[in-house]
Amino acid sequence: MSMQSRVTQQPSIESEKIFTFPKGIPGFEGYTTFKIFHKDDGKVSAYWLESCEAPVVTFTLVDPTAYDLNYDIFLDDTEQEILKAENPLDIGVFLMLKKEDHQRTVQLSANIGGPLVINVQEQLGLQKVLKRQKSETEH
Repeated sequence: MSMQSRVTQQPSIESEKIFTFPKGIPGFEGYTTFKIFHKDDGKVSAYWLESCEAPVVTFTLVDPTAYDLNYDIFLDDTEQEILKAENPLDIGVFLMLKKEDHQRTVQLSANIGGPLVINVQEQLGLQKVLKRQKSETEH
């Protein structure tokens, strides 16, 4: 059984809940449990994932819908099993930010090709690496 859902609204997540990423996050597979924090001051809404194994490992997340990005996510059987996903309304999609230092300026960019998919009810997550579609001009 596969699940497909268009994400246009996120489920709410309480701060300081612990989420498990059974396979880790690519590049950080040794870290599987994360505490999530949320900040929403009216100007900025952001989330942080802090590793329970090594608190120095922290990721900043944003809600893609706040930037008019809507994902049509397809979970294969394995991903659905990892997330224990039964209800698409329990699934949240988040983008990881990375900081790039460019000659005295710092820029943030989002990894739009590898969103985090989180089952808020089950407190489980994974990073979904999306396959790029060839455009009509590419051969």
